[in-house]
Amino acid sequence: MSPRTRWIALVVGLLVGNVLAVVILIGAAGGDTHRRVLPDYYDRAVAWDGAMAEAETSARLGWRGAVRIRARELELSLVDRTGAPLVGAAVTVRGLPRGHADEPVAVTLTAATPGVYRGTVPGERAGLHDVAIVAERGGERWVVDRVVELGRGAPP
Repeated sequence: MSPRTRWIALVVGLLVGNVLAVVILIGAAGGDTHRRVLPDYYDRAVAWDGAMAEAETSARLGWRGAVRIRARELELSLVDRTGAPLVGAAVTVRGLPRGHADEPVAVTLTAATPGVYRGTVPGERAGLHDVAIVAERGGERWVVDRVVELGRGAPP
């Protein structure tokens, strides 16, 4: 094989390899429903400044929350700035399983004891979930994002 033929074969081989890589990437990117873009992603990006202002307001409010999970049972313990249990709040949780943005979950937590709110997260998808917890009381609003790991089915 002459040097000229080798160079032509090298260039053609590189072009064929590039086409093959593109075909493989297109095939891998399509078809799977769990590889979707986050719902309302554009709206969330546009509202980024508002979300950062809300996070700053929540931090100034001084409320703190501890999340405990047992299977799909979510428990949130809320305290105010002084460490006293936060009573009388309306608490909601919205989330998305990681890798399955087309299966959002939402639950309203109910007061179990002073400062403790509980609820069962619907759905069957186990694993890591990105959740937004919102607690409101007397015109004050506390928002925090957390990553929680949910199990399958009812707690034992």
